[in-house]
Amino acid sequence: MRGAERRAASVPVWLGAAGVLALCFADALLPPYLTSTATLEPPSPRHWLGTNDIGQSVLVGLLRAAPTTIGLGLATAALALGIGCGMASIAVLFPKWGRALVLHLTDIAEIIPSILVLLLIAAWRQPGAAEIIVMMALLTWHDDVRVLRAALLRELSRENIRLARHMGAGWPSVLLHHALPQMLPTLVGVYVQNVVQAVMRVAGLAFLGLTAADLLTWGSMVQDAMGYLHTPAWTWLLLPPAFCLSGFLLWLTRIGAHHARHHRQPQGTPHDFNPKPKPLCGRDRAPSGHLF
Repeated sequence: MRGAERRAASVPVWLGAAGVLALCFADALLPPYLTSTATLEPPSPRHWLGTNDIGQSVLVGLLRAAPTTIGLGLATAALALGIGCGMASIAVLFPKWGRALVLHLTDIAEIIPSILVLLLIAAWRQPGAAEIIVMMALLTWHDDVRVLRAALLRELSRENIRLARHMGAGWPSVLLHHALPQMLPTLVGVYVQNVVQAVMRVAGLAFLGLTAADLLTWGSMVQDAMGYLHTPAWTWLLLPPAFCLSGFLLWLTRIGAHHARHHRQPQGTPHDFNPKPKPLCGRDRAPSGHLF
């Protein structure tokens, strides 16, 4: 019964994921985002969500902005998570100087107001998609280092890791085949949180007009609607992109809550890890037939 309830609860999550992937890969199938003489038309059978001030369909704009808005969030979160994993690995596997270096860099990065730096760089460069991904990842990787370091310490203290090291396995093999698969629930949870933050930052930059002019996102559509707040046009220029952005963030929040419910990690504070393999004594030997 519990399994059936879990599958039923995960149906909206998987349906939403399928919809997001369909939007990201269906850009070539969408109609062109062309200008016309039908400017600021309210919703009608011809234009379901109306048109903007240069005659572009709001519905087409929403669909074409979805891959950019979502893709920037996914890519930024993945790059930030990758940097965080690398720094956490250095803090765990390297000698004390490696741990001290990473933790000091993390402390410095946390002191620097990353949002202010992001706004200054964006105002100077008006970055495109690739620049936004790199810039935001480099300014937000420090948020995950301590969580990832604690999770890695917990996994590397397990008996199967010690046995693998005693049998001659190198650290890259141990991380890829033993530690990271066990850390997958933690990595997924951290990644979902990173996507939420990245999408909000991308929308904020676009809303402030600090991204490239040709970068169409839901945030830039909201920014374009601000000039019509005192006219009836705001209802079809502002509400649809704001609803899409809010709905996507709420869906991500639901994914995070669903993941947290079904993949709860054991509590406890990991001890410092000594990367030097220790000789196995009698009580550390794995049972026969259970090497890995």
